[in-house]
Amino acid sequence: MALQYLILLGRTAAIDPSAVGSTAARLGMRVQDCGPYAICLTSGGAAPLNLDSGRVTIVGNLFHRFGAGPSLAKLDPSSVAQVLSDPAHVLLSRYWGAYVALWTDGDVVTVLRDPSGLLPCWYTVQEGYTVFASDPDLLYNFTGRRPSIDWTGIANLLYADDLAQVRTGLTDVSHLLAGSAVHIDETGCRQINHWSPWQFVSRNDTIDYRGHIERLRRAVELCVRGWSASFSKVLLAVSGGLDSSIVASCLDPNTAHECITMATDDPRGDETEYAKELCSNLSVALACFRYRLEDADVLRSAVAHLPRPGARTPMVAYDAAIGRYIDQIGADLFLTGAGGDNVFYLTHSIRPVVDRFLAEGLTLGLLGSIRDVAQITEASTLEVVRQALQFLPTRKRKYQWRYDESLLHWDCIGKLKHNPPDHPWLAAPHDGLPGKAGHIAMITRAQQYLHGYDRKQSFTSVAPLLSQPIIEAALSIPSWLSCEGGMDRSVARKAFEERIPMSIFRRRTKGGPDAFALKILRANMPLIRERLLTGNLARNGILDLSAVEDAMTFPKLATNANYVRLLLLLDTEAWIDGWLCRSTDMNKT
Repeated sequence: MALQYLILLGRTAAIDPSAVGSTAARLGMRVQDCGPYAICLTSGGAAPLNLDSGRVTIVGNLFHRFGAGPSLAKLDPSSVAQVLSDPAHVLLSRYWGAYVALWTDGDVVTVLRDPSGLLPCWYTVQEGYTVFASDPDLLYNFTGRRPSIDWTGIANLLYADDLAQVRTGLTDVSHLLAGSAVHIDETGCRQINHWSPWQFVSRNDTIDYRGHIERLRRAVELCVRGWSASFSKVLLAVSGGLDSSIVASCLDPNTAHECITMATDDPRGDETEYAKELCSNLSVALACFRYRLEDADVLRSAVAHLPRPGARTPMVAYDAAIGRYIDQIGADLFLTGAGGDNVFYLTHSIRPVVDRFLAEGLTLGLLGSIRDVAQITEASTLEVVRQALQFLPTRKRKYQWRYDESLLHWDCIGKLKHNPPDHPWLAAPHDGLPGKAGHIAMITRAQQYLHGYDRKQSFTSVAPLLSQPIIEAALSIPSWLSCEGGMDRSVARKAFEERIPMSIFRRRTKGGPDAFALKILRANMPLIRERLLTGNLARNGILDLSAVEDAMTFPKLATNANYVRLLLLLDTEAWIDGWLCRSTDMNKT
């Protein structure tokens, strides 16, 4: 079972461990003493690292920044002393992983979440104490409070689709953002960003293209091997694309592992041949399955265990197949290539050309980048130049997140525009380059892909390409080098060119489950129509019902990505129903 944790922090008085013993027994968790102001309960996963009798406690997987191997079971005395001297700085600069760390400095207790966001962290502030947990169910089980839907939070999440936010879809449940910390004292809590992606972006880069290739290769190898070496059996999802192929090429050879791929009945969503070629090249076993319509339960949310919606119904069918096979083979770690496009900067925008002009001026290198972007976008060099010139006057603006107003009620949109959701990573410095702003926005977006699997299941799910050393290495790469030679994700491709089949190395496009998504909608349209036009979102004034009804007509389903938005709304309805049912059940007990 994946690690589950619950951390209780007293703001006004010390905590008696015996007072939470009965709760731990009821939840099937172990009590970990973390000092006078904190109690930690855990189940599954490794035991927390408790440094110097609880002065610093680290919950989750922690790895050395320099050195290979599995996650750490203990730290030597010298390392303990370093962490105690400055916990935030030392953890963020000398270690990486998927962890939450807590420590006390005088009357202030700090809880830090690592920059990868790979270990979830939700919290609630109660009178006299604050509770942090890996799962919102643990928060409610501990406090005894009933879940309540935050309808404005739901609207925010739909409007800022894929933007990680402190506010969730449940009242009084907050999200500790990756790389941020909550500081707690007798007056309450405040969340502060401790790690910024802009720290790793340089305007005066002295590393050449080959140097960036080598640095990125080392970071990926370190993280993927570290993760795979920390478990007994690994299952990796391969899609036939670049990112999952890179992960496959870096798995620890001393850990049992195999791969799985999913395909649709439509040939455009069948990547099996590429997956077979990859696994044959690496001598790794491959299991092949197809999406099944009977697995796509439109009444069930793919993220029912999270305090926020944000998934699509096809994931329910995907997860069902993955879960069955994991149970069959007994894997305890499930890896994916998720986030690779974001971290390696798969872009078809003009921003890399603008970046190079701002960084170097009119040079031969700039002409090369213009040709590279023209090749990637299949546009003429004159069109690339024209768009770059149009973009230049806007370069000093803060990055503008692309909010999604589609199918939302105009009154709801009006309220959201007055106070739009935001994220600290999007705040670029005055000399920040627009390409890097776009890259960072993509990495920020990847945070919403995480935690798709309930941690009560028998395995841990990790997207290793979102590990901190990989993100930092990728951020240091000038945006135009990610387009070098007219190839997207050029540095990542070159770093693993000799390890993956040439057919995958050269791929520019890849299929997906779009046909299966449309099949779900068409097979369930009467039920879907009823749920969206008369359901929770409609009753709370969040949806534009005429626009929703128009989008559900068969000629419109596949246009303007209507089907993607409809599936998000459908999963959100199921998510709301799930939490309302849990609230009712708690009231009965």
